[in-house]
Amino acid sequence: MMNDNLARQLVNEAEPLTAQPLREPSITPSGEPKKGQKTKPIHKVFTQLEIAVLSLFGIILLAIAVGHIALSMQLSTMNRTIQDLETQAVTVQIQNENYEQKIHELSRYDRVYSIAKDHGLEMNEEQIRNVFK
Repeated sequence: MMNDNLARQLVNEAEPLTAQPLREPSITPSGEPKKGQKTKPIHKVFTQLEIAVLSLFGIILLAIAVGHIALSMQLSTMNRTIQDLETQAVTVQIQNENYEQKIHELSRYDRVYSIAKDHGLEMNEEQIRNVFK
């Protein structure tokens, strides 16, 4: 049964393809249709109103895209400015902490007492007042 199908395929392939009728071209070499042939009317895909509406939507979409890009750039610039200010604030805060630490080191009791002794000052317990922040 399998051989029977194979034989039919070979017989069909062996037939020449010249049995098909040849068609004459409907267009002359200059690109114009031959006389006596009907041409199909060309249908417009879009009307002028549709083209105007689509153009308007395209312009609006382009304006929105440009506005979005401009606002994104502005936002990025503002974020960068905020980051710079935060960095400066941290730097100033670190400097202030360093200055406070230096004040505490310089105002130690034993240091103040040794400087007073070097300058010939004496400690009078009656005149000492403690000041707290």
